[in-house]
Amino acid sequence: MSSAFLLGLFRRIFLKRKRKVFIIGFHKTGTSTLGKALQILGYTVCGSLKEAYDYDLNKDVKSYILEKAKPLLNTYDSFQDTPWFLIYKELYQLYPDAYFILTKRSEKRWIKSVQKHFGDQKFKYHDYIYGTNNSIKDESIYLKRYQNHNLEVELFFEGKSNFLIFDIENSNWETLVSFLGARKPLVAFPHANKAGNNLLLKTKLKSLIKQLYYKK
Repeated sequence: MSSAFLLGLFRRIFLKRKRKVFIIGFHKTGTSTLGKALQILGYTVCGSLKEAYDYDLNKDVKSYILEKAKPLLNTYDSFQDTPWFLIYKELYQLYPDAYFILTKRSEKRWIKSVQKHFGDQKFKYHDYIYGTNNSIKDESIYLKRYQNHNLEVELFFEGKSNFLIFDIENSNWETLVSFLGARKPLVAFPHANKAGNNLLLKTKLKSLIKQLYYKK
């Protein structure tokens, strides 16, 4: 696991964030990478919303997700991964001054990454998002949903200064810190899910510091 949490510890303690950040791109578009970048910048980052895993497809899933999300919205500064991108409109209504970042990558690379990571296995929220769990057999469905989401998001935020399209294939600190009004870190821009980041000592130390921090 990366040391992003540790690198951002000083900023996290001494710089208080007033505006939240919502990463509203689909999974496998670099949301984890951007999450680590935000940690380095001092943000507390919330990942996948496990609290809503027991959603019912026969009921209003978005309303249920939002209900389960409210306690976390009061706890964290930024949010990435599924299902946050599903409720971007609702989040905008709650936090119109927040920063919204649409992470994107080429459709060809995106579907390849999705198929490699998810395959035909069952993952939470995928039945609601795609109506299927088979990204290989139903590739066209996945691609269409991905395309529609990006188009809808860009149309919704058109002309809004608190919206950024972040191409993860050309990621850099300059674009991110300019948008957020933050100071550029001295370390290189992070890349999540790559080999060489699983150092046991760092993982244990990070876990301990997190426990102490969130007890405040």
